[in-house]
Amino acid sequence: MTIGRTPTYQLCPEHSPSLAESPLHNLSSLPIPLYTSPVPQHIHSQDVLQSSSGANSIPFIPGGGLTRRIISSVPSKWNVPTACLLQFVIEGDNRADAGMLASVTVKVLNKTVAQWKQPGSWREGLFGTPHDSTLYG
Repeated sequence: MTIGRTPTYQLCPEHSPSLAESPLHNLSSLPIPLYTSPVPQHIHSQDVLQSSSGANSIPFIPGGGLTRRIISSVPSKWNVPTACLLQFVIEGDNRADAGMLASVTVKVLNKTVAQWKQPGSWREGLFGTPHDSTLYG
């Protein structure tokens, strides 16, 4: 699902049970593409070692932090349908991106939210507190 220039992707562990009978069943009917990595899968030697244990089924996620490690650690015998929504954004004010990801998540879960409320910390904490105008005379 793409609005503007911010794409949202989906990613499911290879051994995840079917999403068809779960709260995530809408994921397959929405225009959210499957994520495939734009870079080689074996950047570090540790990735090559992990590929024999099944971690290779989760592609490398540039800037993804712990996402790949968390999704890769889902046990193969776990019967809980598992999926991940990925959104890549650029630096700057990402409040609209956060709202879009929240809206996509709500759509996947087939819920309704009339209006999003931004956390109070985003008002001043996003770009720091305003400067004291008395500093400049």
